[in-house]
Amino acid sequence: MEGVSSNILSSLTNGSGIDIQKLARDLADVEKAPREERLLTHKSEEEAKISALSVLKFNVEQLIAQFNQLNDASELSTPNVSVSDSPSLKIISTDGLATAGQHEVAISSLATSQRNFSNQFNSPTVALNGGSGFNITHTSTSGHETSIAIADGNDTPEGIVAAINASGADVTAVLIQEDSDATQYRVVLQSATGAGSGFSVASTLTDSDLGFHDATNGNSVSSNGVVAAQIASDASLTVNGLQVARPNNLVNDLIPGISFNLTTTHSGSESDQIFVTSDTSTLKSKLNSLVKSYNDVQYALTELSSSDSDNDELSGALKRDLAAIRTVRDTVYEAITATSTTPSGDVSALRDIGVNLTKSGLLEFNESEFDTQATANFSDIATMLSAGTTNQSRYDDQAKGLSMDAIITLEELTDQFSGVFAIRSNTANTNLLRLETELTKLTERTELIYQRYIEQFTAMETLVSRINSTRDSMTDSWKNLGLYKDS
Repeated sequence: MEGVSSNILSSLTNGSGIDIQKLARDLADVEKAPREERLLTHKSEEEAKISALSVLKFNVEQLIAQFNQLNDASELSTPNVSVSDSPSLKIISTDGLATAGQHEVAISSLATSQRNFSNQFNSPTVALNGGSGFNITHTSTSGHETSIAIADGNDTPEGIVAAINASGADVTAVLIQEDSDATQYRVVLQSATGAGSGFSVASTLTDSDLGFHDATNGNSVSSNGVVAAQIASDASLTVNGLQVARPNNLVNDLIPGISFNLTTTHSGSESDQIFVTSDTSTLKSKLNSLVKSYNDVQYALTELSSSDSDNDELSGALKRDLAAIRTVRDTVYEAITATSTTPSGDVSALRDIGVNLTKSGLLEFNESEFDTQATANFSDIATMLSAGTTNQSRYDDQAKGLSMDAIITLEELTDQFSGVFAIRSNTANTNLLRLETELTKLTERTELIYQRYIEQFTAMETLVSRINSTRDSMTDSWKNLGLYKDS
């Protein structure tokens, strides 16, 4: 706002001839410029610092991500697994826990579920108790009983199926139509596989078992007092000469790192051969990525703290905060050079598998040294890196291996509250707000200075105008009296 004084100027016609608005603005800006320049310089420095901290944090987070790739033993390799011709099992999955070698599997029997058939019904909605409700009791092999209430109006085959499936009992009910005329229906009950999944059923109806244990309905097999169409049983197999039983046909705890499904049984002395070929390329690739991420952090630290580099607009942005640079550099160094909490054999740290520091502070990866160790001691490497675990919680008190140790160390830097990046960024943002406030106040003070100059110059112009007016009046009078002549 120019103010009342500036409006007066527009009405003056005989002033000094000086553009006092421009003069006032120039004088005010001269007073403002040095302070404004300093504030803008500090503001640019704080903005660059915030950006630099974000860049450095990103690089550290990338390093953490690489250690996360080395934290689970199952992810350190992808071994090749094959099975002999015409197998009775199917490989489902493999992971890094599988070690090179050969395994023999002979399957004597498959795991089965218990299956029972009800009486035959002529309709899915036929009333079995005159429309009144009743109860069914499901009793497991262990003796646990589940009471299943059939509500009034639901005393039908459909109602029974719905109530059983909603009861939480360890059994599934299905209503099957047996003929094409839709006049013959049975309820089929089926448990999970395994010898411990057997059951019996009883009801409060006159036909207490609803036919589920009647031999005439096909429930003609008996085991330990349970009558069914099929008895629940464990799978029986021999793995590398050891006879074992499992409650289902998906086996994932007999050969480390290999899950397989049992499909058929073997006859006589037949068996399947599982061949495992080791894989070291997966871990080698991940270690190369780790080395690159570490070196990226070192490059960022150097560029952001250097006073001489001009490779990037953020170069030197943290040169006034060498304490933060030192904290990050020391923490990253500690993470990469630490000895594992789970050393194994001759492998206790990254330096034992070809990951070494150079004189310049960067990492290099000696792949030949890694190949030698991986061929002879891959399981030791996996233990050193991951403690031989997969999906282990970082919060338990068990030894976790080098990778999780490094993650925990590095995350002290990136913590959203106490980490160095959070603390320094918060301080820089606070400084930015202060500088913005000071710039605003400086602009307001400059406007007041400008208005003061305008008022002073307006008074001067008014005085000059009066003097000029008096001069002109006297000149005219003298001319009229013949006392003044133009030269």
